[in-house]
Amino acid sequence: MSISVGCVGCGNMGGAILAGLARHKAYDLCGCNRSREKLRPLEALGVRALPDARAVAAAADVIVLAVKPYQAAAVLEELRPALTPHKVLVSVAAGVNMAKLTAAVEGRCPVVRCMPNTPALVGKGVFAFCFEDPALSPDVRDLLLQVFGGLGLCVTLPEARFTAFSALIGAGPAYVFGMMQGLVQAGVTLGLQHAEARQMVVALFSGSALMAEKSPKHLIRLRDEVCSPAGLTIAGVNVLDQAGLAGLLVEAVLAADQRGREMEKE
Repeated sequence: MSISVGCVGCGNMGGAILAGLARHKAYDLCGCNRSREKLRPLEALGVRALPDARAVAAAADVIVLAVKPYQAAAVLEELRPALTPHKVLVSVAAGVNMAKLTAAVEGRCPVVRCMPNTPALVGKGVFAFCFEDPALSPDVRDLLLQVFGGLGLCVTLPEARFTAFSALIGAGPAYVFGMMQGLVQAGVTLGLQHAEARQMVVALFSGSALMAEKSPKHLIRLRDEVCSPAGLTIAGVNVLDQAGLAGLLVEAVLAADQRGREMEKE
């Protein structure tokens, strides 16, 4: 049986989800967006463009809410009449919690909160799911993990851990890109062209991440295996240790978590 997935809001994240699912050719896809221009590349991939949120909710089994947080309440009110118990609403709208989602649908269908990070744009995202709605069946939960599993890593978290996820994984690409930029800058300082330094640094991070994924070794052991006695690598590592790189990363994540908790109260 073909599963229909519809996306209300086809900007960066909503568009990435639909584009990623379109690569698998296993889903009936539709979407709507305030700017029709955002839909044109998706239509070329086989996504049906629908006029509004209610039309998407009527057509889809899985309805992905991917609008800005300030738009969520009005959009949910618009699509609510088209919801039925056989559908499921998956919200990737930041800051819209389960209580708000549950109240907005008025018991018409189960709701799921999902938080992705930006590498979802290239099919390498990390998706946190909150499956705390008692109306959600295990079969639908498994279906969602299968659907989104084609776009990256899916993890199940209680909603109370979503701020921590945002601070570590949601914000994580910013930390990684910052480290990458520092290495590119060092390469340019040493006389490399910017383009070649960037290309090499990107490959460095990609290869290192794959090693960490494939190896059962502790990350510190992988690091130490690169360091020869009295070599150049240990000289560089010593500088990072003196600067407290690991501690700075921990402090950055904790600061992001603190700010996230403050934002939840605003």
